Amino acid sequence: MEVVWQAISNPGSLGEWFMPNDFKPELNFEFTFRKPPQKGWDGITWCKVTQYIPLHLVAYTYRGKASGEKTLACAGIKSETGDKVVKGIFTELDTILKFTLSPSGSGTEMILEHSGFKGFKLVIVSIVMGKGWKKLIDSKLPQALEKISNQSAPK
Repeated sequence: MEVVWQAISNPGSLGEWFMPNDFKPELNFEFTFRKPPQKGWDGITWCKVTQYIPLHLVAYTYRGKASGEKTLACAGIKSETGDKVVKGIFTELDTILKFTLSPSGSGTEMILEHSGFKGFKLVIVSIVMGKGWKKLIDSKLPQALEKISNQSAPK
């Protein structure tokens, strides 16, 4: 469980599989996730730790603002026409991201909840982000877990 906990609560490990950040695992700590600016998004997600129980749960606000162009890009849709149609449509994201860990057999169960999507535009964004989360959890997180395991293995 400690390896999975490190992947979601250590800023360096979290940055390896998700986004670079200045996270500190402390209740009420305000931090950001940052990526290079992209079409329709400044690259910054603003967060504040709202729940923290070591080795079990971490939750934080997850806020940002992006245009429809960013949503199309996240969905893998490359369309000049689509970009023109959605360019002026801005969406403010004011959501909660929560990771809960529990023992499961000889391993760890991790539940990721991304909630608080309100209104039609944000329901669409939630579907796109859900696909992005699945991709991260299925591909990048296992690599980060392996790296953490290798670093903590006795030599």
